[in-house]
Amino acid sequence: MHSRTGTPSQRPGIGLALGGGFARGFAHLGVLKVLQQRQIRVSHIAGSSVGSILGAAYASGAPLERIIEICRAVRFRDIARWRVSRLGLASNQRLGALVERMFGSRQFEDLQIPLAVVATDLSSGEPVVFTQGNLVDPIRASCAFPGLFEPVEIGTRCLADGGLVAPVPTHAARQLGARTVIAVSVGMQDGHRGAPTNIFQVVTRAVGAAQKHQLELWERHADLVLRPDVQFLAWDDFARADEAIEAGAAATLRALPRVEGLLEQKADAELPLEARRVLRKRSHPWLTEVQA
Repeated sequence: MHSRTGTPSQRPGIGLALGGGFARGFAHLGVLKVLQQRQIRVSHIAGSSVGSILGAAYASGAPLERIIEICRAVRFRDIARWRVSRLGLASNQRLGALVERMFGSRQFEDLQIPLAVVATDLSSGEPVVFTQGNLVDPIRASCAFPGLFEPVEIGTRCLADGGLVAPVPTHAARQLGARTVIAVSVGMQDGHRGAPTNIFQVVTRAVGAAQKHQLELWERHADLVLRPDVQFLAWDDFARADEAIEAGAAATLRALPRVEGLLEQKADAELPLEARRVLRKRSHPWLTEVQA
């Protein structure tokens, strides 16, 4: 049996933790493109904010080139509808239609790759991790950036952007079962220099500042962190998707030796003890039996 990338399923896969960042998140597609080209199997995906959209699209089995084609055409109006309320400037209900157009699945249980979507419970301040049921509402909740989008109610919970509590959801990827976790961080800064000039820049920079203090929390669950160079992009630079994708691909290509090294380590660790001894003795014949 083979995975969607053609890699033998017995080869260890990697878990991806995809963070938020609005248009910068298109860099995730460049990461996926290189991994797929190199036949590196993605075994699990966890996503916050835009990372939940793109991660779910890939996990659903939709062809990567089709996902990229749709993202190139996406604009802010495709995901938001302005309607000033007490809770936000816009609704992201239109995101649901985009999700349904992009995905090959509608339920978590139908996905080809196990997926976790992280949102923030505004009552408790705790993360809420979705792995079952309908995909659309958890993704809308995970993308409900505070101040811009209205929170999303699911059951008794009032939920907002998952990036508030999990800027890059590495812990969720571990909980999902990933043995090797690669984190992809695209940052939350707004791409503008100088003092903020509007309320969105104020909120974005405040969230970005708070997330800097969470680095140690999420990095400890990652085996490797990729940081595509997308700081030149503003949050709403959706028309520059190709530049973000290229940045994600470049970061992944630079990290490929480390990715392959991690996979080899996991493969060796999963071998029976006697097989590991034989391999070590072949590589290091000077080792004694006790050392091997």
